[in-house]
This record gives sequence, C-alpha cells and structure tokens, in this order.
Amino acid sequence: MPENKVRKYFSLIEAWAWCDICDDMVALNIDKQEIINGLKMSIYTKEYKHSNPHPDVEDPDDLSGQEHTIYIYINEDYDITGVKAFFGESPTTEEIGAKTIEAGGEVRIPIVVKEIPPMAVQFGMLNKDQFKVLKICDGMNTIEQVASIAEMSIKAIEKMMDQLRKKGLVKVIRRT
Repeated sequence: MPENKVRKYFSLIEAWAWCDICDDMVALNIDKQEIINGLKMSIYTKEYKHSNPHPDVEDPDDLSGQEHTIYIYINEDYDITGVKAFFGESPTTEEIGAKTIEAGGEVRIPIVVKEIPPMAVQFGMLNKDQFKVLKICDGMNTIEQVASIAEMSIKAIEKMMDQLRKKGLVKVIRRT
C-alpha cells in the first residue's frame, strides 16, 4: 500500500489518500480553513464519496465502480494520519477488525457513549488529547487505529481508554 501524500499551499492542501476499495490513490483539494475549523473540534475528518472511474470489468469481485466512502483523518500539521474506506454509511465491526480476527487476535473498538462539548476542555473536565481521542472513537476504528490516527502509543491509548471508561464516556467493544 503506497504512502498517503500531502502538498501544502497557502490556502489549501492537495491530499492523495490510499483507497483500499479502489486499490488506488484518491486525490483531493481541501481548503485549509475547513481543516482549521474541523481542528477546533480536535481532529479534522474529511468524508469523500466516490467510485473508481476505471474498475476491472472482467473481475466480478471488483466492486470499486460502486459508490463508496473514504474518511481521511488530518492533523494540525495538515498531514494524513489515517484513512478508512467502506461501502454504505459506515464500516461494519467485522470490516473494522477483519485482519486482526484473521490473525487470531482480539479486536477492541472504542465507542463514545456520551457526547462531550469542546467546552469540557476549557472547564478542565478533559484534556485536549482525551478530547481528540474521543472524536476518533467513532466506532470505525480499533484501539490500534485510534493510536495511529492520534499519533500516540497503543499503551497511552489503552491507559486513556481506562480513564475515559471510568468517567463513563467510552465503551470498548471486544470481538474475537
């Protein structure tokens, strides 16, 4: 899988994100102000619906010509920290951890159970990292993916999940 790339300009970024469904890079221009506004909510996520303009018509398993979505997670440095590709409104829990389950591992998917406004950081109820991680716990990422997107260690995320679970803000679903 090729590495995601970003070119940064004064008012926009050009992003190339890998789509697992198209098996190709998807190019997007994203306004920096849109990213800055999204970062006020702690992390920016770009949702982009598309279809592969050149699917392999001879391959009955190639569904890339059908509309699907990619989520692109972008940090404050305008770098791509994660990409998720799926059909429908969101990936299924089976799709999220399929590779881990195939390898015989356990999948842990953190889900926010209580929405917290950005003001919670200003009032000291949460720190910025906890708020950012809560925004990534959208039910579409495993603990390992949350760590990667948040650019934190898995150990730090696991510790944070314990803290957030004790506050009644997050629940971790386990699949084997």
